[in-house]
Amino acid sequence: MRVVAGKYKGFNLIAPKGKNTRPTDNKIKEAIFDMLYPMKTNGNALDLFAGSGQMGIEFLSRGVEKVYFNEPDRASFNVLKQNIEKIKDENADISKQDYKLALENYKNKGIKFDYIFLDPPYHEDFIEKSIDLIIKYELLNEDGIVVTESDKNINISDTYDLYLLKDKNYGRKIVKIYTK
Repeated sequence: MRVVAGKYKGFNLIAPKGKNTRPTDNKIKEAIFDMLYPMKTNGNALDLFAGSGQMGIEFLSRGVEKVYFNEPDRASFNVLKQNIEKIKDENADISKQDYKLALENYKNKGIKFDYIFLDPPYHEDFIEKSIDLIIKYELLNEDGIVVTESDKNINISDTYDLYLLKDKNYGRKIVKIYTK
């Protein structure tokens, strides 16, 4: 697993061991950022279910000003910390909280995001619950974007107060991009 573009291009990152995480394939990662091009670089991003942090690190590498990483799993959080220490970027903010509490804390701190990346465990309805809270707490900037990655067999409702801009299948995975 490596950073595919930007100032950290080529950095090798470590991934959590076991089957609890599914790092995003480099091909899918490149496709996501191609869909987001041109990117706003003076804003911030949230990688809510960060795992190793590779997607948030990719945002930092491509010039996003600040990235917030949240990972509730202890083992994955330790890997995330190691990857952040490896790139030595002071614009990374990491937390280890349940996603609901993390979103509430961002609201309480008045933080709004230009990009939110959601790639939670597939066996739960975390995407829908996360988007409901993102909308409820008004965590997206006016032109903010939510990117979801999930198993294509998981039925995700597209009835949010968001507009589906793009969706693309990659084998068993589907990526969707939403905006206000």
